[in-house]
Amino acid sequence: MIPAHETGPHQPLPSRARSTEQNSAPSAGSGPAHAARLEVGLDDIRALLAAACTRAGVPDKGIHRVVEHYLDGELRGKPSHGLAKFTFESRFFSQRIGQPRIKHERGAMAVVDGRREVGPLSADFAVRLAVRKARRLGVGVVGMVNCQRYGILASFSEQIAERGLVGLVANTSRPEATVHGARTPFLGVNPLSFAFPTSDGTVSADMSTTLAPMGVLWEARRSGSPLPPGCFVDEHGAFTNDPDAARAAMVFGEHRGFALSLLIQVLTGSLFGFPMGEGVDSTWATGYTFIALDPTFADQGENHLAANASLAQAIRQAVTREGGPVRLPGQEGKERAARARKTGHIALDEALYARLRARAAGDFTSD
Repeated sequence: MIPAHETGPHQPLPSRARSTEQNSAPSAGSGPAHAARLEVGLDDIRALLAAACTRAGVPDKGIHRVVEHYLDGELRGKPSHGLAKFTFESRFFSQRIGQPRIKHERGAMAVVDGRREVGPLSADFAVRLAVRKARRLGVGVVGMVNCQRYGILASFSEQIAERGLVGLVANTSRPEATVHGARTPFLGVNPLSFAFPTSDGTVSADMSTTLAPMGVLWEARRSGSPLPPGCFVDEHGAFTNDPDAARAAMVFGEHRGFALSLLIQVLTGSLFGFPMGEGVDSTWATGYTFIALDPTFADQGENHLAANASLAQAIRQAVTREGGPVRLPGQEGKERAARARKTGHIALDEALYARLRARAAGDFTSD
């Protein structure tokens, strides 16, 4: 058990964590084999995250949103964009200047100065703006820069879809990715998420255009774990499992993935006058794009909801070679999160739990 500390005079840290043992081979970024695992209650995790947000000066009305955003990423099985990312990004929460502002706009397009706002909160602002424009014009295209990073992108594309619209969300990064046969990093990791509504709910996909996100590399360096094979290359362009030797993430799909990543690079960069490549020299120079499309603008009705539901059902009824059903993008993550919420707890590496407790106690420098 990790000793309890105090977050403040009225906020003792939760201490109801049960130790377990991780006997299976680790996933990248999960820590060494046989690392101690703790069963931690979701309410306890929420309390830790909320205490950290308070310590870092996140506005009271935004704390719940920030907490649920990073917790959702963890529960969906995306640890590189869940609690581990919270422990890193929370270091910058105190650097927020204020709420985002529209820098300039014309028609369906707008450019937003994020004013170094906390990532989930700045993204929510951009989503609302894109939706308003789509309601009025049929499409809303919003670019944002000068903001902090967030976790999973699906959080925002799904917000758009829940309003009956088609949503696309993407962002770039420093040039940390390269393509098949190359060794020089020249693209951002350029993740993409889309979501669309159906009469039975939303369908979403959330993916990196690299074979593994950079969060996997950062966690592997922290824990001393090997990288997943075939995902990162060293300075010579050779694949490496050594996190200290890795110099670039590999874009998926060879020339097809290259083309898709290149498109996202432009959509999150020069389309809005944002930096690209080596020009992305800090978090504040990173470009984000939010697109909302209104299907009712064309057919003046909701036929698209039934059509999308029929498409989703046809996919579910398709059969794999093993005889099982085909799973829709994002389905497994949503089901995994639902199971975790039902049980009310989740297993965490002891080291990550200690970092969460440190953040909640106001320590934003230890690692």
